[in-house]
Amino acid sequence: MIIKDKVILIIGGTGALGKTLTRRWGVDNKIIVFSRDEHKQEEMKREFPNAIYRIGNIQDKAIISRTMYEFKPDIIVNTAAVKTVWVAQDNPHETILTNIVGHQYLIDCVRECNHKIETLMFISTDKACSPVNVYGMSKGIAEQMYVNFAKEQTDIKVALCRYGNVLDSTGSLIPVFKDMIEKGATSLPITNFDMTRFLITLDGAIDLIEWSYESPDSHGKIIVPKLQSMKIIDFAKAIAKSCGEGDIEFHKIPIRNGEKLHEEMISSIEMQRTEGTDSDKYMAIGWERNNEDYNHTPLNSEFHLMKSEDAYQFLLDRGVL
Repeated sequence: MIIKDKVILIIGGTGALGKTLTRRWGVDNKIIVFSRDEHKQEEMKREFPNAIYRIGNIQDKAIISRTMYEFKPDIIVNTAAVKTVWVAQDNPHETILTNIVGHQYLIDCVRECNHKIETLMFISTDKACSPVNVYGMSKGIAEQMYVNFAKEQTDIKVALCRYGNVLDSTGSLIPVFKDMIEKGATSLPITNFDMTRFLITLDGAIDLIEWSYESPDSHGKIIVPKLQSMKIIDFAKAIAKSCGEGDIEFHKIPIRNGEKLHEEMISSIEMQRTEGTDSDKYMAIGWERNNEDYNHTPLNSEFHLMKSEDAYQFLLDRGVL
């Protein structure tokens, strides 16, 4: 799919997802990168000199409104978030301001703006499903805010994307483990040898975003990719193997505050509102219960595991090792 000749505002645009969106969309569109990190903007500007950069915080409704008035975006992609689980746990007030209040400010600005916005997109996480931590709870609330906004809209498309851990994003385990191995670590820390996570690449995440943008049936629905999960221990072994340290040892550390042993992409309750799409890659969580006979088993990372021996090739094929 090609998005062309659009003005695209990426909020939180200096993160890994924002950079990848700019790389894919920047040639044929006008990109406005909105973030509060001037140093990341400076670094990003060297790689993408044709994009436009604006310092701003999603917690500041006035600067959001002013940016929208100045550039009149056709598409807004909101990736802004306090997203690290332990950071959100330790800073719930700041997390609420960014992940909930800031999103309401954006929705209000879209509702009040004086030009036509074609599409508003919200990027969510599997941690919003049956949440047990501040990050997941805040994202779950934000999801409902966008769904409610979508219900009142006939002119603006509202698209929501929920996916799992991004393999090659900022703060992912790959660079962390590689750095430890390069510094001579003889054992890598694992919180629990049975812990599992759904995994997606940055390109896979953007494929989902583009499909949600293009699909005529995605408005107000939470679009979820069909992903395989992996044990974190298998993930770590694959990274060690790629570094030539296939015999490295592993040791357990306590599970961190707010972490789950397994993640859910769709809960059993949401399964009652889940339907297929015209793509075999994605499912859609709708507004209302639509299928009394649907399998209500949650989409849980514990039960969609790839084989341990397939983990290394899976990561290698996706170019993240």
